[in-house]
Amino acid sequence: MTTKPTSLGAIHKILIFFVIINIVGDIGNVAFWWASPDSRAASLNTGYIGVNAGVDNALIAGTITLLVVAVIYIEALFGLMKRTKWAPKLIIAISIANRALALVLYFISPAFAFWAVWTIILIALSYLDLRKMNTVNTVT
Repeated sequence: MTTKPTSLGAIHKILIFFVIINIVGDIGNVAFWWASPDSRAASLNTGYIGVNAGVDNALIAGTITLLVVAVIYIEALFGLMKRTKWAPKLIIAISIANRALALVLYFISPAFAFWAVWTIILIALSYLDLRKMNTVNTVT
């Protein structure tokens, strides 16, 4: 039997919303790459994989990476909706891994800084949500 918090508040709801935005963004980015060759050349051409293995290989690697990340965020989203304590931990882990993988896929640019800030926000909200889960009354 597991224990679940009865109420988590605004941070939990904001985190759910941001995870949904992240999922839509990851899947949308993949769709945009496949629909627009110019977008893929601009974002993947100068990354480590694009330079060393070619844009087509970077497209495949980027697509697989973003879709796997999206699936993990979807799993975390279901965990958040069920108020499980592992969900914020999973968001922290996949957010860090996603940023690390982005270093290999993309050229460092001002856009990279924006996504780094987005990652910090996800991690901070996940940490606060986890902390709240550990302190609120629970129901078995």
